Amino acid sequence: MLSLRQLEVFLAVIETGSTTRAATAVALSQSAASNALSELESRLGEKLFDRVGKRLVLNANGRALQPRARALLMQAADAENLFHSDGGQLKVGASTTIGNYLLPHLLGQAGTDLPCERIEIANTDEIAEQMLRFELDLGLIEGSALHPDLVMTPWRQDEMVIVAAPVFAGYSLDDLPWIMRESGSGTRRVVEQELLGTLEGIRPVLELGSSEAIHNAVRAGLGVSCLSRHVVRQSLRSGELLVLAPERSIRRQLYLLRHRQRPDTAAVARFLAYCPAESRT
Repeated sequence: MLSLRQLEVFLAVIETGSTTRAATAVALSQSAASNALSELESRLGEKLFDRVGKRLVLNANGRALQPRARALLMQAADAENLFHSDGGQLKVGASTTIGNYLLPHLLGQAGTDLPCERIEIANTDEIAEQMLRFELDLGLIEGSALHPDLVMTPWRQDEMVIVAAPVFAGYSLDDLPWIMRESGSGTRRVVEQELLGTLEGIRPVLELGSSEAIHNAVRAGLGVSCLSRHVVRQSLRSGELLVLAPERSIRRQLYLLRHRQRPDTAAVARFLAYCPAESRT
């Protein structure tokens, strides 16, 4: 029967490239780590690595086993936390608008009842990659993550509006310089799909890696952009920015992202109780 220790050594060898360094990573002797890997390969009847000089390189068999090994180790860790009163600490990934604007408000409402060990803020594609590597318990994303091992569940909705400094009032949207998010961003994907295809002559002049950077650039009069109302709410109230073409505002779906092979932990269930999905309107 396969053991969790064998799988732990297997994953450590992938990370380090040798049983010697893997042994240090998992607090075993070098001989114990080598034996664990040999026993795993013997049990499976297949080699998992190709020997290239002194380095072990993952082969096709090892690549097939890798996600399952990660899933089994994560499920074992979840089982250890099952009877803890809080179900363990959460590792949450959030795409940038959610992580910078929506999630802090929700966590503030929950207070110490919803402890998070780590919140990773990145674009939608990066959050999906971390979910696939079992580095996160839960993802909150603004775009789509189309992978058979990932499950998207509608969570909340967001409104995106076209904003500009008052100096651009009255201009045609086709004539304005546009500022865009980077490729891989859920915001970028929605704007391209829902808005830019209906406009002609759009001139993207700048691409920035966060909604906050775009917000500041738009306030500085560098151009126009389409951003979540969560991002620009204060600037709209103060008059620093105004909404252009309100009839072109976009309602976009925000999603919960889970790994299909990983059941919800008690901590995830507690998060969803405090931050439940809202019914679609």
